[in-house]
Amino acid sequence: MRGIFFRYLITLAIIFIVVSALYIEFVFLLINANVFLPANYSENLVSNVKSKLQTAPTITENMIPKGCKFVVFDKSYRVVKTDLNSKDLDEAKRYARGEGYNNHWETKQYYIIQRKDGLCILQYYIIMRYSSDFLNSNLPNPQGMFVLVYIFLFVTIIFIISTLYARRLKKQLNPLLEVSEKIKEQDLDFEITHSRIKEFDSVLLSLSDMKEELKKSLKEQWHIEQDKRKQISALVHDIKTPLAVIKGNAELLIDSPLNEEQKEYTAFIHKNSNQIEKYIKILIELSRAEEGFCIQPCKVNTSEFVENIHNQLNALACTKKLQVEFEEECLPKEIVVDQSLLYRAIINVISNGVDYSPDNSKIYFKAAGFQDNICFTVTDSGKGFSNKDIKFAAAQFYMGDNSRTSKTHYGMGLFIAYSILKQHKGELHIGNSPVTGGGQVTLEVPVE
Repeated sequence: MRGIFFRYLITLAIIFIVVSALYIEFVFLLINANVFLPANYSENLVSNVKSKLQTAPTITENMIPKGCKFVVFDKSYRVVKTDLNSKDLDEAKRYARGEGYNNHWETKQYYIIQRKDGLCILQYYIIMRYSSDFLNSNLPNPQGMFVLVYIFLFVTIIFIISTLYARRLKKQLNPLLEVSEKIKEQDLDFEITHSRIKEFDSVLLSLSDMKEELKKSLKEQWHIEQDKRKQISALVHDIKTPLAVIKGNAELLIDSPLNEEQKEYTAFIHKNSNQIEKYIKILIELSRAEEGFCIQPCKVNTSEFVENIHNQLNALACTKKLQVEFEEECLPKEIVVDQSLLYRAIINVISNGVDYSPDNSKIYFKAAGFQDNICFTVTDSGKGFSNKDIKFAAAQFYMGDNSRTSKTHYGMGLFIAYSILKQHKGELHIGNSPVTGGGQVTLEVPVE
């Protein structure tokens, strides 16, 4: 890095020296071409016309050298003829009387020419000028222009050189950015390239070591997760057999002649057997969601798909006497999705919405098509999601706060919906409705 910075400074210095030399040479060429007049140009002309102005009976303006102004006084210092302004005229009069004048920058000069009937004073400037009167009137003096142009060249050179070196640094930095992005995405099957900059290369080596450690850690974590799923599957299988025996025997006992106490115990066994079955189903769903659902996309008629959802929504809403508000908007003719999985995800969300809506309230469903996506929005009439719910609602086993906790749910509905949408490259949006104040969940999936 120090080497690049040193080369940058050396490059700037060399280019400045070369450009400065060329610029000075260019200025001299312009002077030789009479584009600019040298600083003593007017002074030399004054010396050449001195004798002519001394002896001329009358001084006219065409006798005055280029770049000069004049005033003719009689012997009593009364003005005979002049083209000076009032301020310069006062200065010229004081100069003629030997009183001097203020000339801090020593550029304005006065030259006295004695005549028989008085005197003539010429005013001129010791400063470089343009040969064109138009340029003298409309542009800064050449010295100022030289400085401005040089500053412009200075800034332009710095900008160009800095841009070139910045591109070079960026090119050397690209491997770092690419490695960081791949590690961020947990894509660890890649080879790390090297940089010509020592400091960047050291960072790349560190990232390479980190990549290998992360890869090793992720593999270990993956094996642990696989072992956990296998253990859960084995455990579920082992539980299902004795559970089936317990449930079957309980059902046989229910059909047998029993006294009231025995019937109560048998019903208790049967009820809790059903509860254990629900737990087993949840474990199976969890295992499938974590492994990722195997989707089989196909073309689906959107109208029929939405109609099936409508029918199921009506059936679920009837259990709590909910009024259904169903809306369709700009639906595409077909969508390419896994019909059964997407249907399952939507029904999961609808089921949650029904459970969290009070009896005799409303539940809202909207299917809307956009250019590349289709959105299914479920809005309930419950108490809505808290800020914590919005952040964690799609996490597995998240039960929410007391206001949205149901004993019939185990924090799996939105997690399963999220997992299915993820497989479809879609998104799950969780929030609250500004209309009902209840929870609002939108499932967004690509049309194709």
